[in-house]
This record gives sequence, C-alpha cells and structure tokens, in this order.
Amino acid sequence: MSDPSSSPVVPSSAAPPSDDYSAEKRIGRLVAVTLGWWAHGGVRLLLAIALLYYGFAKIVLGQFGVADMGDALVTQGEMSPMGMLWRMVAFSPLFQVLGGVAEAGAALALLWRRSVPLGALIAAADMSLVLVLNLGYDVPVKQIALALLIMSVLVLIPWMPRLARTFIGRGEIPRGPLPTLVPWRPLARVLDVLGPIAALVLVGLVGWGVSSMYPERTTDESAPAGVWEVQEDAAEPAAQLSEDTRWSALSFGEVAYDGAAAVQIRQADGELLTGRYERLGEGTVELSLRPLRAPGQTLAEHTEIEPTTITLQIDEQVDGTLRVSGEGQELVLAPDDSGSVYYDRGFSWGVRADDPFNR
Repeated sequence: MSDPSSSPVVPSSAAPPSDDYSAEKRIGRLVAVTLGWWAHGGVRLLLAIALLYYGFAKIVLGQFGVADMGDALVTQGEMSPMGMLWRMVAFSPLFQVLGGVAEAGAALALLWRRSVPLGALIAAADMSLVLVLNLGYDVPVKQIALALLIMSVLVLIPWMPRLARTFIGRGEIPRGPLPTLVPWRPLARVLDVLGPIAALVLVGLVGWGVSSMYPERTTDESAPAGVWEVQEDAAEPAAQLSEDTRWSALSFGEVAYDGAAAVQIRQADGELLTGRYERLGEGTVELSLRPLRAPGQTLAEHTEIEPTTITLQIDEQVDGTLRVSGEGQELVLAPDDSGSVYYDRGFSWGVRADDPFNR
C-alpha cells in the first residue's frame, strides 16, 4: 500500500505549459483579434462612405431633386411606383434633408471608434426604412439597400451581447469592446490623433464630390413658369379626338438645372409630352420634348428618341394670360389655379376653412 503522504509523479504530458507556449498562444490570439478588427474596420469604412454619399445627396437636394410645376401634368395613373416615391420625397425638402442627416450622422458615428455601436444602430434603422421603401415602391436598388443593412448588422455584432444584456438581461452591463486596429500602444496614440483628422478629410471629400456632381440649380418664377390651360387656339380641331394633337394644357417649371427647367404638354388626344425648356431672352423659349417614357422601355431607349425642338414666343398680357406663337402655334394660355394647388398649398400651423385638405 502506497504512502498517501508521498508526492505523486506527474507525467511529462501533464506538465504545465512553458512560458514560450503561453506567449505564442497570446500572440496568436492577439493577431486573430487584430485581423478581426481590421476586417470589421473595412466593412465599417465602406458602410460609412456609402452612407455619406447617400446622406449628402439628400442634404443638397440632389438625389430626389425639388418638386416643380414643370411636372404638374402627369397623372397618378401615369406614374410608376418609383416615380410616385421620388415626387413625394422631392415635395418636402425637410423630409429629404432629415433623411440625409440621419444617414450622414450614422456615417460620422461609424468613423469614430467610441461611437461605432451608435452609428451601426442608426445605420441599421436607416437602411431598414430604405429597404422597405425600395421594396414597396419597386426601386431598382433593393440589393444595395439590403447589402448596406447586412453590413450595419455585421458592424454591430461585437456589441450585440451587451445590447441583449441591456434589453433582456439582469445585473451589471459589462463595458463594450473598443475597436483596436493597432495593439502597440505608442503607435495607437498617434493614430488616435490622425484617425479623426482622416475621418474629417474623408467627410469633406465625399461632401464636396457629391455636391459637385449635381448641376447648378436656379429659380425663376417669372412667366411662363406655372401651370396653364389653353383658353384659345387658332388651329382647327381634328375630326376625331384620338387624332387631335392640339395642346390643351402646359406646365413650365421654375427650377432650372444648368439653365433648363422641366416642361410638360398635354395634348387634346391625351398624350403627354415631357422635356426641358430654356429661356432664350425677350420672351423666347426653346422646348425639347419627348413622349412620356413607356412601361418596359429602358432609359437608354427613351433618351435615344430624337426630341422635338420647338421655339416659342411668349408674351405676358395685362390680364395675366400668355399669348404664345411660333412653330404653327397661336395660343392664349390662362393660369390653371386648380392644377397648381400641389405647389401653392404651402404649410400652416393654424386650422384653415378647408382643413384637412385631402383630394
């Protein structure tokens, strides 16, 4: 029988690990964690750049543009679902700018490592709404919105246990992880200073690039800007209404991009012509018109259609009507107050006699 007081013989295989082995394990773990943060940082940077791009595009009112009377004659039944969404957002600069601030703000938070989880949460909320809108209104960038939503969730993964503990757990909430791209502290201190500077430079470059990619926007509310109905026409009507190409209504935009504003003409046979017009001076305008883009027709196919160019002389009368001549047209146009309600209604805190006004 063995002596219980004697020390057992420890097999060599059960010997405690050497210091070299422990150091190697720590280094391996440090490398793996660092590489993980680098991958996380790459996704975070791409997500931030995309959000900055879309955010600034909304802030400068470039992505959706500005609602304008040059688009007044298209009917709801003629709109595509995407066209309806674009017009809805374009009508409210407030809505458009706030959406841009939410996206750009999420990007800014993503670029500072201490605010990454906040940025990822806001980005996920932003992209969830964008994805729903893209699905609901058949916008052709559904895959991009879904990809950005997945990227937002991926960026948020390191903080998910802490968030779960916050909402459904008990007890003390542990401190969240801090993205660490460089584990060597002396170099990390330098990057702590250079990182925010680089982030500000990135924000400035993206903002400048986005704002410069859209044409210059100017506003001119003078005639012929507005919605008009044909009051008099010197041309004889066609024998059949379906063959009558006389003009029945016109809308001229007041917001010009690089000197050209939107224009629409409704013919008596129901066809809608759309395009741009330029003011050439002294009441002369030049219209460039195409038929409304047809379902199934690509944008390239539509733009390949040779536009019809029409030069008109427009004289404003003392009674507020317009006398239009040129290119076989001899018209008198009267303001269509009912056709411009969408643009003239405005906003009021108070209750109006016709409030709520829903038609």
